[in-house]
Parts: sequence; structure tokens; C-alpha cells
Amino acid sequence: MDLSQGLILGRVRGIAIRVHWSWLFVLALLSWSLANGYFAEEFHWGPLRRWGWAFGSALFFFTSVLLHELSHAFVAQHFGMRVPSITLFIFGGVSNLEGEMKSPGQEFKVAIAGPLLSLALGVVLSAAGFLVGGDAGSVILYLGFANVTLGVFNLLPGFPLDGGRVFRSAAWAKTGDLTKATRIASALGTGIAWLMIGAGALLVLSGNLAGAWYVLIGYFLKTASESALGQVLVDKVLGPLTVRDVMREPPEPVDESTPLLKIIDDRVVSRGEHCILLSRDGSVSGLLTVTDLARVPREELDGKRASDVMVPAEKVVTVGAATSVSEAMRLMVERDLHQLPVIEDGRLLGIVGRGDVLQQVAARLRFGRVR
Repeated sequence: MDLSQGLILGRVRGIAIRVHWSWLFVLALLSWSLANGYFAEEFHWGPLRRWGWAFGSALFFFTSVLLHELSHAFVAQHFGMRVPSITLFIFGGVSNLEGEMKSPGQEFKVAIAGPLLSLALGVVLSAAGFLVGGDAGSVILYLGFANVTLGVFNLLPGFPLDGGRVFRSAAWAKTGDLTKATRIASALGTGIAWLMIGAGALLVLSGNLAGAWYVLIGYFLKTASESALGQVLVDKVLGPLTVRDVMREPPEPVDESTPLLKIIDDRVVSRGEHCILLSRDGSVSGLLTVTDLARVPREELDGKRASDVMVPAEKVVTVGAATSVSEAMRLMVERDLHQLPVIEDGRLLGIVGRGDVLQQVAARLRFGRVR
């Protein structure tokens, strides 16, 4: 899932607040669940009022999720880390932190900030709900309980949940080895994910369709845990390598007016290229990938040119030659990209792809060149 895609609502301390399209689905689902579940059972409201309160409560809850993520982000910024964006999506929210944790203490403080904020907000809302009373108080109390639940769930030691990162910080402090600590935390996180998947499957088999949600969350946690472990292992193997060390010479650009079928025959089929640079009047104008080509229906290929489906140059994600290989790989994974143009001072220096990085990893592991 490419979480870089979505609508940017605004910025807080330089952090872009983005909503992924999948968030709209979960917002609608939560609103529907509240309107036809808790609110319908608890209050004698008409449909309009019930749906209005349900939608407002769902929005407030996701505002709480955003505050949870902002607490992580602000602590990370305090330690000098860059936080380009926070994205709300189907499974909640995620902060895009750039840079490495320098110590177990730093990771602990960044990780624990979110759950502490959620728990504190839950206590405040619960107290306010008791004081307000009535229907409004009951809704506020419900939101307080939801925030406490959010805080407690995130404290589960399922890496890379917050609790899993807290656990990893403790294992890191104990072993003095981040890679070993990550292996331990990832194994625990994967185990918890499988328990969630199993419990969800049993609920579904017993007729409770809500169990499907546990299966989805468990699967997401499992893949996220494995991905986080893989990234740490890649970081260790690649060490201080930069993009300049692994990039390839840029392929000869193709004029953007070239028919797609000719590009497929001459560059994709004949040369096996997956990323084609396009030009206009001698300057790079965009990028065309095999993924872009695959989106075009076969019956329409004959009538289209590269300019019809390319990604314009101003929207192409690039890296600099001095960027670490680990950071470039992380960027490709996050954006669901396979190759990145290497740009410096406005000049195209080369191309770096996942395959180039993986070849380096394989070679270093084979010959024991791990730093």
C-alpha cells in the first residue's frame, strides 16, 4: 500500500497531514457501526441525529489518532529526526520518520509518546463525560474509552506497534545490538500477529464477521513486522554505502512522442528495461515504467504515445547521489517504486533500483563484507 498517495489536509510544524483513500472507507465503516450499533442501542434518537453524532464521533476519534501520531512526531523532531508526513489510513495512522534511532532511550521516548497521549486523553475525556452527564456525557465517555483502548492496544509488544518498539528498546539496551533486538521483537510481533489471525478466523467460523477485522489487522502487523526486520538487516549489510556506489548509468532517453508499442518492443521486450526516461527537446520530461504500461488496456496500446501515460518530471520521485542506499531502498518500499532517478544540481546522473540494492546485499553476504 503506497501511503504517499492521498490528500494533504495541511501542515503542522512542517509535517504534512495526509489522508489515504482507504481512510474514507474506515471512516464510513466506523460511522455506520456507531449509528447502527452503540448509538442505536444506547439512545432514543432519530436517524438524522444518530447519524450526525456517529459521524462527528468518528471524526473526533480519528483526530485522536492524529494527536497520537503527532506526539510521536514531535518527540522525534526533538531528537533531530525529520518527519515529512503523517498519514491516516485504513488501519489508523502512521508517522513517516526519517533517520535512525541513535539509542535505546531515544527509541523508547519516541515510541511511548503515542500511547501515553492516548491514555491521558482517554482519562480526561472519561472524567469530562462523568461531569457533563446526559447523552452528550455518554458519548464523551465512549470516546474516552476508545482512546484508552487505542493506547492499550498500541502497547501490545507486537513490533512494529508502539509497544513492540518499546520492547525492542529494552532488548537493545539489554543486548547492545540493534539487529539482535529487532530479530527478537520481530519474532514476538509475528507471533502476536498469527494469534490475531487465528482468533479472527475462529470468530468468523463461529458466525461473528467482526473477526475478519482481526484477520486483516493481524496480516498487516505480520507483514509490517517482517518488513521492518528486513529494513534493519539491509541497513546493517549496506552500512555507509551511498546511491553513487550502486547506481547505473542512465539509459538513453526516448522522445515522449514515441508510440507505446515501439517502446515496449525496443526497450521493454528487447532490453528488459523496467524504467524508461522520456525527453522533450533534449531535456528529461518524464518517466515511464512497466507498471504505467500495464495500466493501459491492451486494445488501447496501439493508439497511445509515451506522453499519454508518463509521470511528468515534476512529479517523479528522485534521490541524490549522496543519499544512503538504505534510505533510497526505504523510499522505494514506502512509495511502491522499483527504480529512482538520481538527480544532482538538476542533472541526471543515473538510475538506482531495488535490484541494484539487492545485488549489493547478496554480494556482501556471500563474501562476508558486512559492516
